[in-house]
Amino acid sequence: MKKIFQIDRKECDTIIRLLGIKFKIKNKHKAKDLNTISRISQENLKVYSLHQKTFPQFKNTHLGQDIVIFASGPSANKYRPLLGAFHIGINRSFETSKQPLDYLFIQDYTGKTSEYIDAADSYEPQRCTKFYGIIRENVFDKTWTVPESHAIKAEALRYRTDWTPYYEPEFAFDLSTQALGDFGSTVFSALQFALWTHPKKIYLVGCDCTTTGYADKKHGKNILNTDKVISAFKQFKKFAQKHYPDIEIISINPVGLKGIFKDEYMGE
Repeated sequence: MKKIFQIDRKECDTIIRLLGIKFKIKNKHKAKDLNTISRISQENLKVYSLHQKTFPQFKNTHLGQDIVIFASGPSANKYRPLLGAFHIGINRSFETSKQPLDYLFIQDYTGKTSEYIDAADSYEPQRCTKFYGIIRENVFDKTWTVPESHAIKAEALRYRTDWTPYYEPEFAFDLSTQALGDFGSTVFSALQFALWTHPKKIYLVGCDCTTTGYADKKHGKNILNTDKVISAFKQFKKFAQKHYPDIEIISINPVGLKGIFKDEYMGE
């Protein structure tokens, strides 16, 4: 008969410390057995193996420069490109960007993503470096992850997020070893990457944190847990101030983010 091992919370925490696994266990998903810990440990090894190939080459590459995080909220239509800044696009924002993107982050492969993924694959192949995310396989059906066939076509670099039922997400300080904190929006992956490149300023464009729709005005209202995302932006502000106090974060034409970072406005 197969023997089933059960351990209490105190024993679980001890094993976690011995294995060097750092996370906060969610109360509703307490780790009750070694199988859970083993699964988490294996996932962390996957992150390390993949991120060692993806992120070290970008460490401090934009030191002292400016980066624009370009999302697809309606306020993006008022943005006038900042000369000399590097632009990181989020999901379908490449379709409305007035400035060719230098980087593009896509994750959460859903029905809407499938509408523009082919165009994203072929977008600015000589200029734009693409990052296609991988959500942990044991959390959602694998169809949530951008298929490898698209990553190959786009010559995209892959990364993993820490979205999981076992512990609360955390922002990654060392992208070469840690999963990117997934707080319900691809913008946070781009922000963690932006910090990793160590610019002087980060400008947030089209990060409206509302459900009023998209900059292209073609796709109706979007689905977003605005309270959760705005709360995550506040957490990110504290994280950035702690690890990169020399980086200034600026919201351009803020809507939901008004008053969180430095606010600046520009007209159409």
